[in-house]
Amino acid sequence: MNLPVSFSQNLPTGKKAIILQYNPALDSLTTEGYTLTIDQNQVLVQSSGTAGLFYAVETIRQLLPVTVEKDTLPALALPAVEITDKPRFSWRGMHLDVSRHFMPVDFIKKYIDYLAMHKLNVFHWHLVDGIGWRIEIKSHPELTKWGAWRVVKPGKKPWQDFEIWKPGDNRPKYGGFYTQKQIKEVVAYAKKRFVTVVPEIELPGHSEVVLQCYPQLLCKDKNGKRLPNNGVYCASNPASYKLLEDVIDEVVKLFPSQYIHIGGDEVNKSNWKKCASCQKLMREKHLTPDGLQSYFINHFDKYLKSKGRKLIGWHEILQGKLSPTASIMYWGGADGVKRVLDKGHPVVLATGSHLYFNHPQSLSNNEPEAFNGGYSSLKKVYNYEPLPKGATQTEASRLMGVEACLWTEYVPDVKRLEYMVFPRIAALSEISWQQKGTKNWQQFRTQMARMLHRYKALNINYAPSAYRPIIHFSVNPENKKLKVGIKTELPADIIYTTDGSKPTLQNGTRYTQAFLLDHPATIKAISVRDSNILVEPEIKEAIIHKARGAKVTLKSRPAAKYSAQGGQTLTDLNFGGNNWGNGKWIGVIGKDFDAVIRLDSVMNVHEVGMNCIEQSSAGIRFPVGMDVWLSKDGKHYRHVKSWKQAEPVNRAKSPEVKVKTIKVDFPEQSCRYIRVKAKYARVPHQGVFIFTDEIEVY
Repeated sequence: MNLPVSFSQNLPTGKKAIILQYNPALDSLTTEGYTLTIDQNQVLVQSSGTAGLFYAVETIRQLLPVTVEKDTLPALALPAVEITDKPRFSWRGMHLDVSRHFMPVDFIKKYIDYLAMHKLNVFHWHLVDGIGWRIEIKSHPELTKWGAWRVVKPGKKPWQDFEIWKPGDNRPKYGGFYTQKQIKEVVAYAKKRFVTVVPEIELPGHSEVVLQCYPQLLCKDKNGKRLPNNGVYCASNPASYKLLEDVIDEVVKLFPSQYIHIGGDEVNKSNWKKCASCQKLMREKHLTPDGLQSYFINHFDKYLKSKGRKLIGWHEILQGKLSPTASIMYWGGADGVKRVLDKGHPVVLATGSHLYFNHPQSLSNNEPEAFNGGYSSLKKVYNYEPLPKGATQTEASRLMGVEACLWTEYVPDVKRLEYMVFPRIAALSEISWQQKGTKNWQQFRTQMARMLHRYKALNINYAPSAYRPIIHFSVNPENKKLKVGIKTELPADIIYTTDGSKPTLQNGTRYTQAFLLDHPATIKAISVRDSNILVEPEIKEAIIHKARGAKVTLKSRPAAKYSAQGGQTLTDLNFGGNNWGNGKWIGVIGKDFDAVIRLDSVMNVHEVGMNCIEQSSAGIRFPVGMDVWLSKDGKHYRHVKSWKQAEPVNRAKSPEVKVKTIKVDFPEQSCRYIRVKAKYARVPHQGVFIFTDEIEVY
């Protein structure tokens, strides 16, 4: 939208105009707040800061027709409004991991445009991680000459059997990095859009790539032999500190941000426990392994302070005795926020349970491959309240803001990146800007259709996930029939079939309310808006078994994070699909699974099936054995059948997700109680989960 601009000390009179006025009297709104008045004569924006004027223009942009995004200017109309607006949080961030998958610099600038469009003001640039170094460091050119490139190995994920690529290697490579010139351009570009770029340089862990470039920084055992590369710097080697100080010296010249992010998460301390010189240092300083981590982190807290900067790191830096001047970025679940605020440090919430945009956006199996372990729908993100109940005023004052993270293990390109970010970034904008208690989901979901049209006009590959017709089952307690409900997060009509045929505009039943089934069926559903089909059909198999809706008593307590809806999860007919973190799975760790099902009456049964999921890289493995007992009174059980895995446990860790039903059949017998025990796979030095979502009885 190209409009003529003029500057004046006085307000123009007698002509229609959009007026942006600096008004120091509005300092109570902060420099990011503004007032906006639109009447038939003019548009008047006032703010005590240029950032506030900028955000007001973004509001005007949202009020204008979508056609302005195409630089076409028909006759424009704005609604008459009076708005007084200011952000809730000073840190409104969006993170991007460019280590796992590199993103071109032109897109980085577009990404910053996306942030500014949504009134976000921090770009957290995750430039360094275990499998890729993306920032030019002139004092250590090997970091990009070698560390920016990895060998592509067919059939393996980027992080599997990682190996840096060096010139002369004929194998295919992948990677890239940003020159210092490009970084300066990005920082300047962001500054014009009131976005602060905060770089992240991982230490002391997540540094496999650095240690392949400089193996002399690895820990050594008592015989002087280098220990395996577990991605952690030797904390007793002065050269580790010198290299990172050299890096920081160049980083602070490129990034004027107040904060420098140093990572600090998921530090594998096993090498420190075996390293002769680290053990010596710990004895001299009276340190535990956690204390050694703090020793390492606090060194760089002091170093950054000497450069006039502040350290921020992931919440694991709280392990040990952290410098009181450090700030925390928390990535755990919402239930741990208050504990972090209690520690006394300034905190930014990147809450993994809600603000990890690498998680799937719906419960649909039609979602592309994503990071397992959770799911964050548009509604879930929008409804997130950062400040926990019971937080004191002091604790609330420590909360600097919120940030969403996009880790790119499963984000290979820009198209997928946009899919994962949009439209959830709009919900992030609301929770970071809107004052507490002012959000309204029903209003937001109605307005999102307009925002999606804007994304489309900008050629953004946004996800249609909020339009997916999610099919949910429940069991009618009176007649044990299957109750089928279908919902979309955003408003749309739903058409469904129950005979396995494909629903279309002409074929199927328009959904108006939940309905009952008393037989197995294949349910397919589509969502429709303005006679347009919005998504591919959602498909769910309705399975009717004898234990549907039956009471389940869990004899083995599940992990708190993976308890779903308790025992009833296992007879609700809602299978969890291929995402073990979506709240539909029961997870038991380090022990056998044990449960008792109480049928509604004495029945004849001949088969019991336990549906399980496996992802060995996450410590989740199929059971290696299963036993079934039957009883009529719940006191006296008879063992009826065992199943044992024939092949030995494969100790290798694979990211592949597998789902299967372990079935035990036996001659038909009558019972009312069924006890199911499943043996977990014992793998040395690894806590192993059994995950199950349904126990079927026939």
